[in-house]
Amino acid sequence: MFNKLKYYLPGVAESWLLIIILILGGSIFAALFNISIAILLPSLSSVAEILSYPLIFVPPAIFIFFSLKKSFLNITSEDYTPPYVELDRANFGKLGVGVSFILILLMVFSINIITEPLTYWMGIPEFLEEFMGKIHSNAITTFLSVVIFASILEELFCRGIILRALLYHTSPAKAIILSAFMFGIIHLNPWQAIPAFILGVFMGWIYWRTHSLWATIFIHFVNNGFSYFVTILFPDLPAHFGFVDIIPNRYYYIIYAVSLLYTVTVILIMNKNYDKTISIKIPSHS
Repeated sequence: MFNKLKYYLPGVAESWLLIIILILGGSIFAALFNISIAILLPSLSSVAEILSYPLIFVPPAIFIFFSLKKSFLNITSEDYTPPYVELDRANFGKLGVGVSFILILLMVFSINIITEPLTYWMGIPEFLEEFMGKIHSNAITTFLSVVIFASILEELFCRGIILRALLYHTSPAKAIILSAFMFGIIHLNPWQAIPAFILGVFMGWIYWRTHSLWATIFIHFVNNGFSYFVTILFPDLPAHFGFVDIIPNRYYYIIYAVSLLYTVTVILIMNKNYDKTISIKIPSHS
């Protein structure tokens, strides 16, 4: 099944359908699981609520499974191979993997600093504040859900499936922006959606230029892991804390300017030193 994902290339309309199935079907599926645990094993309710997160991807996975099955059933010629695009075909050009990942690591923090003013004025949604309050009592399960599962599953879904397919069907700019917008939408609240969109644009650009799904998983892992460990290590910080709260004003503006300069510089360096952009659109075999 996993190997066959390279043959799954949904267009724009079907990509939106996947988002709807994820949000509606996934939420219902996870809710039913939580209700079942609450009735059958009430002592595990708090843990189940966090670990039910991966279950939201079950409905779109089922849809993809049957879509692939239908596609292969419709192929009658034994000599025909349907068009496909590998999920990961990494190429980091002259920079190489090591330098790229170091630059990317620092980029995650720079982007977070740059985008913070866009959402700092917003109040954190109540359900998120409650969720963050449970982190200390369920540190391990929260780490698995927020840092591990989210990084792998959301990247496989948003970049590995949706962006990869959109790059096949549309222009790179449209594919990257549209997939980033979808990535923001699935967070279901502006407080997360706005920075998710901006980070999604960066991850989409990285995936387009390097075709490395592991690079975007790494970005997602660092981004979520940083928030998680700050919450764990500094329990007295409010849920809506920002860099502006912990960095003195004068230094905050200096760090903000440095972050902006670093982001622009690194993108220019990557754009220059990565090999000629890999076209992941592969013509069908006949």
